[in-house]
Amino acid sequence: MNKHFIPCFALAALLLFPYGTGESRVTEQKMSGLNYAMSYPEVILEDNRKAQERINKDLSRVTSGFYKDFKKGKFFEGRFSYKVRFEDDRYLSLTVADYRFQAGAAHGYTMTRGYTYDKTTGRRLPLRHFVKICPSDKRLVLQQPIYNVQDKRVPLNETFATDLAGYRMIKVTDNYCLNAKGNPVLIYPPYELACYAMGTLYIHLSPEMIDYFNRKNQ
Repeated sequence: MNKHFIPCFALAALLLFPYGTGESRVTEQKMSGLNYAMSYPEVILEDNRKAQERINKDLSRVTSGFYKDFKKGKFFEGRFSYKVRFEDDRYLSLTVADYRFQAGAAHGYTMTRGYTYDKTTGRRLPLRHFVKICPSDKRLVLQQPIYNVQDKRVPLNETFATDLAGYRMIKVTDNYCLNAKGNPVLIYPPYELACYAMGTLYIHLSPEMIDYFNRKNQ
């Protein structure tokens, strides 16, 4: 790693904005330069430093990966940001948006991924911790409400599922975050469920559907 860039990004200009109160919070740290800007999280768990270290180490790999790729010239311009989606006494769920623009390309691309942690252990939790979905459940998954980044409902006929070839291309993703109610939401970046212009899409699962999948696939 570049000697001027360490996991804590100590040489960056830090702006701290607490999310949450008391013994648990997420602070925002920023750094930027010519052709890149980064806003990334640091998790504070005052009563559980071991879990705090594990979470921050995992997130640091993602953040430093973006920065190292930028320094190596793997993309021309980039932005890195995050959003806290859910937090309670046990769980913390965030999404990270990694935008990269290649020189000469028609447009950039944003890869959004979810990161959900157990604050008692610091471990990142897979989708199956909350809901067990099999590839054979794809048709039922696609019947659930789909929303775009503006939180507007997207009809299924505006996705790749309108024809057999497109339907076959769609996969049941394990990329997810928790929504404000603590329910898992499936994340589909551009080209995974619909065309680039549709942006990142989110499939919402109701508690009733989660219960059904977990009974069916136990």
